[in-house]
Amino acid sequence: MSSYVETWKGIAHALGRSERWCRYMARRSADPLPVFKVGGIVRLNGCDLEEWLSRQRDRSLGRPLELNTMADLLDDQAIQLSA
Repeated sequence: MSSYVETWKGIAHALGRSERWCRYMARRSADPLPVFKVGGIVRLNGCDLEEWLSRQRDRSLGRPLELNTMADLLDDQAIQLSA
């Protein structure tokens, strides 16, 4: 059974953000905060939150952090340094 956070207040506290920011992030069209309602109560699964945060980190860095991508990046930098 996965852990989850209930209520906007609890979600905001878990993220260290305001309730308003959390609601905004849940409503945005591109990669929204993965919340869902159960009987009128909003919930956020811990594993879904970790995946979402990982995607946000990757997006802010401008690339996914994969071994192949890192190797390609290092090769590109080596080519630029030698040119």
